[in-house]
Amino acid sequence: MENGLPTSIVIFGASGDLTRRKLVPALFHQCVKGEIPNAINIVGTSRSEFSHEEFRQRMYEGMVELSGIVPDESDWEEFSKNLWYVPGDASQEADYGKLEQFLGEKEGGPANRLYYLATAPRFFPIIIRELGKQGMAAEGDRWSRVVIEKPFGHDLKSAVELNEIVHAAFDEHQVYRIDHYLGKETAQNILYFRFLNTIFEPIWNRNYIDHVQITVAESVDVEHRAGYYDNAGVVRDMFQNHFLQLFTLLAMEPPATFDADAVRNEKVKVLMATRPIDVADTVRAQYEGYGQAKGV
Repeated sequence: MENGLPTSIVIFGASGDLTRRKLVPALFHQCVKGEIPNAINIVGTSRSEFSHEEFRQRMYEGMVELSGIVPDESDWEEFSKNLWYVPGDASQEADYGKLEQFLGEKEGGPANRLYYLATAPRFFPIIIRELGKQGMAAEGDRWSRVVIEKPFGHDLKSAVELNEIVHAAFDEHQVYRIDHYLGKETAQNILYFRFLNTIFEPIWNRNYIDHVQITVAESVDVEHRAGYYDNAGVVRDMFQNHFLQLFTLLAMEPPATFDADAVRNEKVKVLMATRPIDVADTVRAQYEGYGQAKGV
C-alpha cells in the first residue's frame, strides 16, 4: 500500500482502555523500530475533553501503568509530536466535519487514511455510515482503510446487517475485521509449529490425537471494561472470536500458500465442517465476586 503519501491513523474511542493498553503502545514500538514512516499523524477522538498535551500524557501514563512500558524520553518526544486529539461525539454529524478539517490541516494535501474503531460496538454502524456519508472513506490517489474491533455484531442477523452497512461505505479490500488475539506470539507460532515441523505434521490427525483442550487463562479481570463486558458476556467476548480462531488454527488443513486469503479459506472449511454446539454440552459459570465489580 506504499504510495509516497503521508498517512493519518484516526482512532475512534481514543479515551478507552484498548487505546491506552494496546494501540498506542503498538504504534509507539513500530515507530521506534522504523516500521512506520515519520510522515504520519495519529489522531484520537472521543467524547472526552482533552487538550493535545493532556491526551499525550494520558497515553504515556497508560503505557507505563497498563503495559508496563517506560518509553525512552527522546523516543516518546519524537513519537508524541505526531499524536493529536480532537474531541467529538460519534453520533453528531457536525463533529465529523470538525475532524475532517483538523485532518486536512495536518495533512496539507492528499493523505492515506486508516480509521480504527476502538469504540463500543453500538457505535460501529453510526461511525461507518458517517465516514461514507462525509466522503471520508473515498480513495482515489490515496488509500483508505477501516479497522473494526470485535464483536462484529451480537448475533448472525446483526452481523449480516453490520456487514451491509460496512459495504455501503467501504469496498471489501478496505475493511479489516480485527481479532487482536491473532497478534499474540503464541497464536502466530501455531502455524509454524504445525506445518514446518516434520515430526508433528504427519501425526496431527484424529488417529494420533485423542482430544484437544484450549485454555485461555487471563491474568487480569474486567477492570475498566465492566460496562462493555457485562453487556456482551463471555461467549461474545471470548468464545465467538478468540476461542474459535485458535480452534481453526489447530484444526485447519495446510493452506496452498500462507497469504491471508488462503489461510482464511482453510479456517472457513473447519467451521463449515463443525457440528453445531448443543447447549446441553456446555457449562457456563461466573466468579462469585463478579457482581461486585465496578460498572456491573
